[in-house]
Amino acid sequence: MAAALAGPYGIATGAYVAERDDWPAAIGRARRERWPWLELTAIRGRLAPLVRYLSSENGSLSVFRRVSIHAPAVMTEPAAEVVATLQPYPFDVVLHPDVYGAEPDCARLGARALFENMDVGKRSGRSADDLAAVFGAFPEAGLCLDVAHVWTNDRTLQLGHELLDAFGDRLRQLHVSGIEPDGTHRTTTRADIELYEPLLARCAHVPWLLEAELGADAR
Repeated sequence: MAAALAGPYGIATGAYVAERDDWPAAIGRARRERWPWLELTAIRGRLAPLVRYLSSENGSLSVFRRVSIHAPAVMTEPAAEVVATLQPYPFDVVLHPDVYGAEPDCARLGARALFENMDVGKRSGRSADDLAAVFGAFPEAGLCLDVAHVWTNDRTLQLGHELLDAFGDRLRQLHVSGIEPDGTHRTTTRADIELYEPLLARCAHVPWLLEAELGADAR
């Protein structure tokens, strides 16, 4: 699947429905599909299984050119504890600004902290002004641009260009997926990829992580 798709695509384990909560199965599938970049999606808030996996993974992640972790957004523990748990691992950490933007301990991640623009359902973290405030608090942090989240806020995608104009020097990775107007992720279609193309064209130098599997027409 990976080889047939044009562009610097990788996979987020959250894209896998059946394997989503099974770290060995999800990572094993990503290895078999030969994705070059991997995001470990812990967004549901259960870090303990991921930490157990990372403590005994025995090189299973070494085949990937880059690995990142999506920090929990559904919180089962304080944000500071999440940061402390993830800090020892040598991976970029994707953070939702509405959850972590006011947590001072995020500074401990330095340049490994990547704040993601939010979808229409969130009260903050959506606009360039919102993110400017976050980056003012964490000047070393990077950007994870979610192009589907952009679309939920602005069907023209001009917002995405505004974010890249303002923070393009911080860009470290993209999130790409199909999405419903309310922010619900769905299968990624060829039409989605064609819609996002003006933004993708500006971001060819960073990995594009699929957060939803490809539909048959996009493979």
